[in-house]
Amino acid sequence: MRYVAFLLLLLASLVARAGVYKWIDENGNVHYTDSPTATQPSVEMHVDDSATEPVYGEDGQMSREEKRERLLQSMAEDRLEKQEQREKQRAIKRENRSKCNRYRDQMRHYERASSLYRLDKNGERVYMSDGDRTKATRRLQAKIKQYCR
Repeated sequence: MRYVAFLLLLLASLVARAGVYKWIDENGNVHYTDSPTATQPSVEMHVDDSATEPVYGEDGQMSREEKRERLLQSMAEDRLEKQEQREKQRAIKRENRSKCNRYRDQMRHYERASSLYRLDKNGERVYMSDGDRTKATRRLQAKIKQYCR
């Protein structure tokens, strides 16, 4: 009998374990709840619950404070993830801006120079033909278009 009671108590605690769900309404507002919504698609947030053991009330449900703490933890993790994504985007923009400036400077050089050359293996100048210069200019214009948005 004790064995059965223990198993039922264990099963009840697993079922009562509350998840945190995130969903976005039609206005773009983010909402967090402890149950999935029927009208909007929701994503279950994975909360690291190894740090604290949940506090259950007499009815086997998680306490309101524990639900609140889990929700706040989930929101903090979500905020941190968004901040990391913003930092990555900023780094990409800085890199693209740097490339854009470098390619624009090179294009100004192409436009001002009467003749263009590159250096061979021996360090000697090899002058570009008009066709090579046109191809190089087109490649440079494509790079400017790619990185200078």
